[in-house]
Amino acid sequence: MTLLKIAIAVLLTWYVLGQIETRDRLVGPKPEGGGDRAEIFGDLSGDWRTTDWVFRCSNQTEQPSPLLGAAPNATLQPADLEGAFAVGWELRPGFLAIVQGIQPNWFLGGAALWGVLLVLAAVRWRILLRAAGIETSIGNALRLCFVGYFFNNVMPGVTGGDVVRGALITRGLEQDRWKAALSVVVDRLIGLVALITLAAVVLAYGLLTSGEEAPYPPYLSQGVFLFLGAAVLGGGAYLSQRVRDAIGIERWLPKLPGGGTLTKIDQGLAIYRHSPGRLAAAYLMSLPLQVCGVLSFWAIGEACGAGLRLQDDFVIFPVVQTISAIPLAPAGWGVGETLYGHSFRLFGSSFTLGVAVSILFRLTTQLGFGLIGGMVWVASSQRKEEVHTLSSS
Repeated sequence: MTLLKIAIAVLLTWYVLGQIETRDRLVGPKPEGGGDRAEIFGDLSGDWRTTDWVFRCSNQTEQPSPLLGAAPNATLQPADLEGAFAVGWELRPGFLAIVQGIQPNWFLGGAALWGVLLVLAAVRWRILLRAAGIETSIGNALRLCFVGYFFNNVMPGVTGGDVVRGALITRGLEQDRWKAALSVVVDRLIGLVALITLAAVVLAYGLLTSGEEAPYPPYLSQGVFLFLGAAVLGGGAYLSQRVRDAIGIERWLPKLPGGGTLTKIDQGLAIYRHSPGRLAAAYLMSLPLQVCGVLSFWAIGEACGAGLRLQDDFVIFPVVQTISAIPLAPAGWGVGETLYGHSFRLFGSSFTLGVAVSILFRLTTQLGFGLIGGMVWVASSQRKEEVHTLSSS
């Protein structure tokens, strides 16, 4: 299974690299009769997001149309292309031009918002731990969140570090170990539901205000609404004592293969039925937390010049992050890049920009904060005990 996941990551990475446009280019309007759009390749210098740039045509470019008389080796500026852009010509920077043009203010703002998200995540997890009868400080919860981020970089999916976080929180507990470990699962599920809720609100608002033409692809709206509806109905049914009694879950669950373990898991999850107030508080805490996550992604996208509307990121980010949580590849690498590339293209940007934003976002939030978590892990005086706990878990 490990080799299979590594192979998936390699294949997705190979696919993403094949889709990235490394060369700067000018792209012509869509032909009326169909076919490929005209392209002029060259070298871009200056800030491509403003009018302060120069495009030097490549001497290997075959001119598909007389663009203001441009010939190989010609130098074009925005003023030269005003007429051409009016009929659909676009400047498309390559991957390196996008990375070199990152705006530091937007980037630092995005990183700061992710730091706020982690603090709110620690507060939410502490609420759920208290509901399970486990007391811990905000500082310890935040420390373990950072350590979990460190292990996210080497475990499958973007939530692999949750396994480590769940194991570490049980250290030193003689009782309620299952409850403490499963609080991480509940924490993640509530976060995903809150994240999809944001996407559903934006999609619903778009449908109500758009008139006859749907602002988003129907399959996207349908998928989000179905996922949210299934999560709410399924979670409500599972926690309802009437439903549990009706299906007799306490009777037949122990009879299944691994019934003892399944019963412990069920008991650990079912305790939240008795703490609806804290469950609701954790969900409400998740909403501003996830808003910070979307804003962080949007700010890093602005740093790269993505040019997407904020409401589009409130749809793209929840959907991609939810799918990326599936443990298909180590740290989710390749999965997120593929999905963000296609999503950016779908919403009017480019695949290359989507990949660039995804990579920068991962390096900042996942690897950057993960390295902080690694330093916290190494510097901890309790690390040896925690390693022992992990090996025994």
